[in-house]
Amino acid sequence: MQNLVDLNWAAVIVAALVGYFPGALWYSPIGFLKPWARELGVDLNAKPKGVGVKVAIGLIPALIAAIVFAMFVGPHPSLHHALVTAAELAIGLIATSFAIQYLYEQRSLTFWLINSGYHLLQFLLMGLVLALWP
Repeated sequence: MQNLVDLNWAAVIVAALVGYFPGALWYSPIGFLKPWARELGVDLNAKPKGVGVKVAIGLIPALIAAIVFAMFVGPHPSLHHALVTAAELAIGLIATSFAIQYLYEQRSLTFWLINSGYHLLQFLLMGLVLALWP
């Protein structure tokens, strides 16, 4: 695992942004908004409140995730290493953690697939950035 000082900070920040913002499409009407909202009981006709603040706050854990991921793969990982590590972390840690939580919350398999799938995409995109950064 890498030291924080050794990280490529520009790549980490871009990786956090690139991994975070596809969520806007993933959880949109052209993505999985309807089944996700149905599972949560969210009224899609109601005007959402505080979206801007939530987006801004959401960038903080996205940056932390990118930092920790970069610590796992190092400052200049190969594409193979970055993508395999991304899949291992997303499936082996995030998806399995969601599985335990959703089991007790009685969430559906669909909900698990939507949320776990987004985090797999997030880490794969972060891996691409970190591996392809000059």
